[in-house]
Amino acid sequence: MRPVQHILDNQRTDHLISKVDNKHAPIFGSKEYTEQDKRAIYRYLFSPNPKKFPPSLKSRLINLYDPMADRARRFPDGLRWCLNVYVGCEHNCGYCYVNGYNPETVGINPHPKPNFEQDLIRDIEGLGALGVPPAPLHLSNSTDPLQSTLESQYKHTLFGLKLIAKNRTQFTSFIILTKNPAMLCKDEYVSTITSCEIKPITVQITCAFWRDEPRAFYEPQAPSVDNRLNAMKTLAEKGIDVELRIDPLFPSIRISSELHGHDELSHYGIPEAQTQDDIEQLVHFAKESGAKAVIAKPLKVPISKKAHRCKEWFGTLYKDAGRSQERTAHGGSWRLPLSYQEALVSSVREICTKQNIEFRHCKHDVAKRK
Repeated sequence: MRPVQHILDNQRTDHLISKVDNKHAPIFGSKEYTEQDKRAIYRYLFSPNPKKFPPSLKSRLINLYDPMADRARRFPDGLRWCLNVYVGCEHNCGYCYVNGYNPETVGINPHPKPNFEQDLIRDIEGLGALGVPPAPLHLSNSTDPLQSTLESQYKHTLFGLKLIAKNRTQFTSFIILTKNPAMLCKDEYVSTITSCEIKPITVQITCAFWRDEPRAFYEPQAPSVDNRLNAMKTLAEKGIDVELRIDPLFPSIRISSELHGHDELSHYGIPEAQTQDDIEQLVHFAKESGAKAVIAKPLKVPISKKAHRCKEWFGTLYKDAGRSQERTAHGGSWRLPLSYQEALVSSVREICTKQNIEFRHCKHDVAKRK
């Protein structure tokens, strides 16, 4: 590009950056990035010729982690990428917040993304060619990348892992989040995630239950408890950094009645998911298996009318839990009263402290990944 044209192009990009939506503007206000970094970020994420302002995000496979989030409040540290490999999830967990967005594709019709391999190559090459600064990558937050039916047929996650390994310098930390870690124990996956070129990598395994009975109630189509925990142990033995996510933390009568405010869970037609002994056993197993940390957060109930099962199970309970304090609404979900949330989190943190394993709240875990 000729020098004059280069200057004009930069000036136009700087002008477009000034027009970015307020919720994305903090990315470009970060002192961590040079002016050229900011231009590269804009050119990757936004159109060079927007038809309206603020500019809309491009359609990308590697896109912002929670692109609707207000980064002035939630992710002030700059860039954070997420790659959602599939659309929908065969696990179809009734409490999943994604049901509030589009339940027609969650469980009912999970499917691959068209042109996935070509588009992923395009995005990774684009990050490098534009000079976008490296950032954390999460795989993934809205669909399990290792759901058995789709991954066995299409192997899009395996393709992604191999491509990421070849372009590892484009990313800082790299997290895989799954309820089906047994898939990673297969030879072709193990050889990829243990290779030197893909490290550092962390596999976060979500298993909110110690007993399979409540698992079968709340997420009957997801892998069993034994399947997940045994895979966690296997992966740790192979030298892979693993972490346990007790996620979500369900309402529980292990919390004092002065704080929880609701009736026995059987009154609402739901089982106790996480007794005190359940949490202690889960944390103990994680520690003994070599997990590096335990991560947890309280259940969110989507306000959306589309989230039928979650509202049926927990809607009245969340109202009753607010007898002494108001439940709150945030990010499109109902939340338990703050003191109740804190008690749920503290109950897990205290057990982790006794068992000498690191504990992190989910929000802090995401924000600390650099």
